[in-house]
Amino acid sequence: MALALDRTRLLHALERLGADLSARGLFVEVAIYGGGALMLQFAWRRGTDDVDAVVREGSDEATLAPSVGRVAEELGLQPDWLNNAVGMFTPLEEDDAWFTAAGLYPADGTPGLRTFLATPRYLLAMKLHALQNLDRGGRDLRDARQLAAHLDLRDEAALHALYVSVYDEAPPDEASLRFRSVLQERPR
Repeated sequence: MALALDRTRLLHALERLGADLSARGLFVEVAIYGGGALMLQFAWRRGTDDVDAVVREGSDEATLAPSVGRVAEELGLQPDWLNNAVGMFTPLEEDDAWFTAAGLYPADGTPGLRTFLATPRYLLAMKLHALQNLDRGGRDLRDARQLAAHLDLRDEAALHALYVSVYDEAPPDEASLRFRSVLQERPR
């Protein structure tokens, strides 16, 4: 069974991925979302089962797949440890301001990978969107609470405004009805 990713393991996987791409003469840019982006920005997020990522414009997803597979095999990760399933939660048009440049991999030598991380504001909007699906467990709610506290958002109106600023529409009722629970039990 493949092991989950913690921060150290994720950084090692990105190093190996960048090295593999570089050895193939490639350079790919990816945007990282979800648990991966949270782990790389905050100490409170300790692990993730996979890395939600989208290949940025100008890079080709098909060129990335063989390297992702080799890293999975080498490090004992799931074959889809890096995947684009996050696409269902992203707006069709993403503003570059919603990302921050994060790293070049490998750190030594010619890089084959550049990562961009979704900002805390964008991650919170995505977590708010995900709240419409109760079957996703409590992790999205816990992440949303942490992000709201980090951003010092203290009322439902602020959460609603953030959601609209990203998705350009009001949140679904199933999600907005849970905004109050995001503001309860603020993390310490």
